[in-house]
Amino acid sequence: MQRSHHRYRAVIAGAAGLAVAAAAGVLATTAHAAAGCRVNYTVSSSWPGGFGANVTITNLGDPVSSWRLSWSFAAGQSITQLWNGTHAQAGAQVTVSNAAYNGSIATNATASFGFNGSWTGSNPVPTAFTLNGTACTGAVGESPSPTTPTSSPSPTVSPSVSPTVSPTTSPGGSDGPYPAGYETSGGLPNHTIYRPDSLPSYRMPIVVWGQGGCSANGTSVLPFLRYIASYGFLVLANGSPNGSGTTTSAMLTQSMDWAVAENARQGGKYYGRLDTSKIAAAGFSCGGLEAYDVSTDPRVTTTGIFSSGYLNASDRAKLRLLTKPIAYIIGGPSDIAYSNAMADWAQLPAGLPAFMGNLNVGHGGTYTQPDGGEFGRVAALYFRWRLKGDQTAGRYFVGANCGLCNTQWSVQQKNLTL
Repeated sequence: MQRSHHRYRAVIAGAAGLAVAAAAGVLATTAHAAAGCRVNYTVSSSWPGGFGANVTITNLGDPVSSWRLSWSFAAGQSITQLWNGTHAQAGAQVTVSNAAYNGSIATNATASFGFNGSWTGSNPVPTAFTLNGTACTGAVGESPSPTTPTSSPSPTVSPSVSPTVSPTTSPGGSDGPYPAGYETSGGLPNHTIYRPDSLPSYRMPIVVWGQGGCSANGTSVLPFLRYIASYGFLVLANGSPNGSGTTTSAMLTQSMDWAVAENARQGGKYYGRLDTSKIAAAGFSCGGLEAYDVSTDPRVTTTGIFSSGYLNASDRAKLRLLTKPIAYIIGGPSDIAYSNAMADWAQLPAGLPAFMGNLNVGHGGTYTQPDGGEFGRVAALYFRWRLKGDQTAGRYFVGANCGLCNTQWSVQQKNLTL
């Protein structure tokens, strides 16, 4: 897909918010397997000739080990870029299949993917879907066919887990020293709280996170955020588990306010367990712009910009207000945010400690791979360095022979010292 500032602006800041729900049967391994699902197709952004969309499949039937979602566009739309899956399109007919890491969907769990597309004239939302060849039914029932293909092997990781008010660990992948899950709190509505299952003995630093597309789905990058939490961080993500709608940067401020209050609330499980002097503001794509917005909050000690960057020169004037260390983790030249991030990098204030890492994987990054893939590994290392003072982790970012230097990562540094 050809990159442009205009397309990126729409992808990360769009607010069309159109959604449609449909139900479909899911993969049957026998003639009597229970089948049913819900599909949420949301147009997250729109601009002349193009649009972005997010699609979430909720499995209401028996667990499946692979999936194939199909629909028809009604007005000649076409997909130009897709992440967290593979796609084929013949005329109006579209089929999206799972990636290698998100084929398994447990009962009541979800799988998600997103894409950018083109349109002319109009962009109506699809209203009918099939999953693994079974038409939408709107209810859970028996699979009508015992011969649905089941050739794909079962991956070792499920992309998400059901919402819960107590921590729950998604299967697959290796954690850090503290296996982690997520929960919600009535005191912090429309957020998802990732934390170690057993709180560490030390006070946990805090990461506040904005989602891609400014989405209010707090589990959209579950493997990535869970992995960070497994290194002893409290991660407060915008959006409720499997939520819908959009978010704002004010929700990151709400996260910080809540953490400070909970740390001081006697009798609460976080009382005296949080290090409110060590807070990172970070986010993916549109969520990165949310992180920029709160980076001047005096409680923020470092900023993480993931596959994001300011959209125009007037916004870049805000960069002069930055005073705390910053890291850019970008998907390389194939990332639609690449040119924006590099323009920001060139205009950072003199003397500001900054790291730039590019891995040429595109805008979708590796967030939904087991443990968040390379983006998860590098994010955890960065936060361990900046929020915990881990000098071993810091060596991955500092110096001509840094741990990420001369690897698949393309690295740039400014004013970095251990």
